[in-house]
Amino acid sequence: MWYRGGRSTEIARHCNRVRAQPLSHPLHQHGGMEDLTPRYTCLPAAPPAPTFAGAATPVRARLWVSPAALKLLDEAPRLWLTLADGRVLAVRLPQVRMGDDCVLARLTEALLPDVRGMQWIYENLPGVGIVQVLHAAPVVPPLSAQHAGFVLQPDFRQFVAVLDHQVLALLMRLEREPVPPAITRRDGEAPHPLPRSFFASVRNYNRLVALPPELQERRMQALHRFPALVAPILLTAHRYPNVVDGKRHAWREVDEAVEAAIDMGRDLTGALAAHYGISRGLTRAPVNAEYWYAPSHALRRGWLAMLDALPANLRPTLAEFERWLVYLPNYFALIGEDEEGDPLPLPASVHRGAFRLGWRATWEKAARRFGNLHPALADCDDFLTAVRDHLAVRMKRRRGPRIERLAQAWLACHGLLGLLAASERWHRLRPYIAPGLVPPGFALPAVLGTFEGDGCLARELLTPKALAEEGEAMRHCVGGYWAQCVAGERIFSLAAFGERATAQYHPRVKPEADDTVYRLVQLRGPFNGEVSPRIETLAHEIEARINAPERRDERWAVLHARGRLEVAELEWRQARQQAAAWLDAKTHRQLEAVLEWLELTPPCPEVLLCDYIAGYQYHDGAAVKDGLRVGDALSLVREPDNPHDRLAVRLDWQGHKLGYLPRPRNAEIALALDAGEKLAARIRRIDAEADPWERVEVVVQTAP
Repeated sequence: MWYRGGRSTEIARHCNRVRAQPLSHPLHQHGGMEDLTPRYTCLPAAPPAPTFAGAATPVRARLWVSPAALKLLDEAPRLWLTLADGRVLAVRLPQVRMGDDCVLARLTEALLPDVRGMQWIYENLPGVGIVQVLHAAPVVPPLSAQHAGFVLQPDFRQFVAVLDHQVLALLMRLEREPVPPAITRRDGEAPHPLPRSFFASVRNYNRLVALPPELQERRMQALHRFPALVAPILLTAHRYPNVVDGKRHAWREVDEAVEAAIDMGRDLTGALAAHYGISRGLTRAPVNAEYWYAPSHALRRGWLAMLDALPANLRPTLAEFERWLVYLPNYFALIGEDEEGDPLPLPASVHRGAFRLGWRATWEKAARRFGNLHPALADCDDFLTAVRDHLAVRMKRRRGPRIERLAQAWLACHGLLGLLAASERWHRLRPYIAPGLVPPGFALPAVLGTFEGDGCLARELLTPKALAEEGEAMRHCVGGYWAQCVAGERIFSLAAFGERATAQYHPRVKPEADDTVYRLVQLRGPFNGEVSPRIETLAHEIEARINAPERRDERWAVLHARGRLEVAELEWRQARQQAAAWLDAKTHRQLEAVLEWLELTPPCPEVLLCDYIAGYQYHDGAAVKDGLRVGDALSLVREPDNPHDRLAVRLDWQGHKLGYLPRPRNAEIALALDAGEKLAARIRRIDAEADPWERVEVVVQTAP
C-alpha cells in the first residue's frame, strides 16, 4: 500500500490547527510569569488599583483590549477582569464602547454568581447588551506580536500584579515543548512538530484559584507529582486559546474517586491506577513525570495500556516516548480502533510482542531499515489483506480473519519488525492477478483520461492490464488495486521532470452539492519511495482538474458504473482472492504461529465450506435457537427456482428453515448436489452474543 496522505493522523490535523491560530501566549514570550516583573526592576511598583465607576464594584483589576491588538477582524472590544475572590473573567462586548468602565458594575453583578462558569452568553444584559464569556481565553491576553511594550502600561501591570503567579506557573509547566518526532524524510523536509495543549486559560485558572487554600495546595501538588495523569482529570486541555466565541470549554475526564483521593490526602497512586486501568508502577514511571499530549482521553488510556503491557525495563523515558509518538496513530489504526477512532482493548501479549526488543530499540531499528514509518505501516494493510485472502482459501471460508486480528497476531508472534519485514518482502515480490482473468468487455469510465502539458504526462489507468504494467514498472503493488478502481477510486500514472510516480484519488459524495469530490490519498514513486515536491504539485493539479465543475458528469458516471459492473467485480474479487493467496516460504512458516495464536485449525481436505448461515435472522432461527447444538446435522436443500439465486442451497434443521449457504461460495456446492454427489452439513459453532449474520457457523463436506 502507498502512504495514505488523505488519511492524515489525528496528530497532524491538530498540528495544522494549532499553527493556524493567530494567538501566542505572552507568557511563552517572556519566559514565564514569575520572571516577568524582575526584568523591569528599574520601574516603580505596580500602580494602585484604578477607581472604577461605582465604588462597590468587586473588581481588583481590569484590562480593556482592542480587537486590533489581538489581530482580529471584528470590532467588539474584549475585557479582562480580576475579581475580588481571585477569579478572572474574559468577555467579548459587541455592543459596548472600548474602555467604557460604566458597564463594570452591571457585568460583575450578572457574572459574579456563576462561580462554576456554566454560562457563556448573555443575550440582552441591561445596559450592556450581548455578553460572550470567553472561558478558553488566555488568562493574560497577548496584546502585541511585534514588541513587549504593553508590559509598561499601567492597566496591564496592575492586572498582572494581582494574578496568582504560582497557579500560572503550574499551568505553564503543562504547556512544555514536546520532544521533536523522529521521522526520516527523504525529501529533506522537516516533519510536523508534535502538537501542544493549551492550559493557561481562564477556565483552568479559575478552577484552581477559586478553591480554599488547603484544597488548592493539594490539587496543585497532585498536578506537580502526576501531571500526565492528573491534568486530564482536573483541567481542560484546550487545543488553542480562543478569544473569538463563547462556549463552556469545560471538557475533562471527571472522576470523583480521584478528586476525593487528592482532596483528602488518600492513596492517589492507587486511584489513578484504577482510573486508567494501569499498574501502580506505570503510574509512578518517569514517562508520566511531565504532561504529554494525547488527542483524546480514550487515546491516552489506550496508549497507557500499551505502555503498561511492556516490562518496566523495556518502557520508554518521556523523551523516548515523545520521539516516536507520531507513529502511534498508524500503529493503532493497524491493530484496530472503534468507530470513534479510539484504541480497542487488546491482550497485553500484542504490545509486549510488538516491542519485544524494547520501545526505543524497536523504533530505532525500524527507522534505520524502513525510513519514514508512515508509509511502511500503511503498506502492512495490503500485505495483511493478502494473508486474509490466503486464509479464506485455506480455511474454506468466504473471508479470512479480520485484518486487525491478523495484525494483532503477527505483532504478538513476530513483533513490529517482523510484520514490517514480511510486508516489505510481499511488496517486493509483487504478486498480481493476470489481466486475462477479468471478464471480457469489462471497462471503466474515465474521469479525466490523459493530461499533457509543460513536459508533464498524467495517464488514468482504466484496465487491469494498465495497472499490472504500472505495478511492474514502478515495482510496487498497484497491480492489485483493480477492485478499488471498480469501486470508484482512480489511479493515475504521472511522469514529469525525469521522474515517475503513481497517484490514487478517493471519491467522496457531497449530498449537499449533489456532486462527488476526489482527494489525493496516496502518492508513491518507484519501490514505494517518496516523491519530489514538484511531482506532488503535479498530483494536486490533477486533483483540481478531476474536481473541475465541467467534469461533474464524468465524476457521476464513475459512481454509476459501480452497480452496472457489480457482477464483473464479484468475479474479479474471486480471481483476486485466489491470486493474492500466494505468499513466500518464510511467510508461510510465520503464519503457522499466527494461526496458533488465533486458535484457528485448517479443516480437513473433505471440507468444502466453513461459513455462517446467510439470512439466519429472517427465518426460523430465533424460534428454534434454544434447541440448536454444535454437531447437529443439517439438510442441504437445492432451490433451483429461487428468484434471487438459481444456485441457492437451503439449510434445514429438523424440518425448520434456518437460512442459506452464503453466496458466492454456494455455487460449488450447488453444482455438486446437482451432479448427485453426497454432501453432509452440520453446525460447527454457535455464538449467541454475535450479530445474527454471524451467530451460527456450519461446515459442509463430502459424505463418507
